Amino acid sequence: MIKRRIDHGYLLYLMVAVLATALTFSACGEDDSEEPTPGTDPTETDFTDLLSNQVNEIIIPSMEKYQEEMTDFVAAVAGFASSRDEASLVTLRSAHRAAYLAYQAAAVHNFYSTSNQALVETTNLYPVDVTLLENLIASESYNFSTEAQERANGFPAIDYLLYGPADVLAYYGEDAKRLAFLQALVNSMKDKADTLVSLWTGNLANNFVENGGTALGSSISVQLNESLVYYEEHIRGNKVGIPIGLNGPNDSPIDPDATKIEAYYQSLVEGNENLALALLRASIEEVEDFYLGTGADGTDGQGYDDLLLARDQAAVDTDIKAQFEAIYSQIGDRNSISGDNSLYNSIQTIVTLFKSDLFPLLDVQDADGKTDGD
Repeated sequence: MIKRRIDHGYLLYLMVAVLATALTFSACGEDDSEEPTPGTDPTETDFTDLLSNQVNEIIIPSMEKYQEEMTDFVAAVAGFASSRDEASLVTLRSAHRAAYLAYQAAAVHNFYSTSNQALVETTNLYPVDVTLLENLIASESYNFSTEAQERANGFPAIDYLLYGPADVLAYYGEDAKRLAFLQALVNSMKDKADTLVSLWTGNLANNFVENGGTALGSSISVQLNESLVYYEEHIRGNKVGIPIGLNGPNDSPIDPDATKIEAYYQSLVEGNENLALALLRASIEEVEDFYLGTGADGTDGQGYDDLLLARDQAAVDTDIKAQFEAIYSQIGDRNSISGDNSLYNSIQTIVTLFKSDLFPLLDVQDADGKTDGD
């Protein structure tokens, strides 16, 4: 039998290697057993805090505020119906303005129940079709839920009814059908506000929070995608683009038409576009609030900015915040929606930042597939 000679140096090497391997496996086992600190893992998919803050502190309060202002609006219409004098008209117009401003925040959350109730389509498609409106009033055959009445509905119709006639008090005194239409319209809008509060504060709130992740169909995906669609179509497009002659994702030129602004008839009466600009700002502020997670009471809750910071993307967050401020500066510097394209371009930059930076960094797919964020 032949005995092999043992190399003591090689034996020592093997012992050291085995010991190092054992220590490595031990260390890995200890790391795997530890729970990651919530909110510090860039890949975590539990968005309960963010979604809870969104629905309870931002979405529901916006619906409740709109409901509150619509309740006051109904009361103001009733007061005007009783007296139809200058004082009651002033009160009515003031209530209209407050409700119109409150609507802007509610409309940003145009998904789930809000979309299903067709809030935007029945409340704020403009310009108003005056001929259609007057025909509906005369025939008393109106239905505020039908597509056929979309251009003679909601706040644009009320804008005409409160500011369009040369003598508003005489306009209502001449035909009782006009006041009946106004009362029915405002009551229908109040009913929709009540329904939205009921739906959002029901099971939908829990379902919204529990529908985590960032895949298509998740609450985060739906909120970001659908809110951005609303932003593009109704804020960038309808509020600014169409009046100045730009429309669509590629800024397709169209004939500018300054009469197609929001609150057009009030702007004629008052000689300025202050309300149109205020409505624009209110809508953008709600987009910023849900990005920041800022509640109705001003509390800074968890928002999408916090998700970026958790992923070490402070530069992107800074760019988005700076762009919101740039938009507000543009609005503050203007006397009207019409003019150069600078305001439109500032609003468009938010679309670019969301689609090109925010969405990919959060692993959220751009559901509409358009290239206007590139």
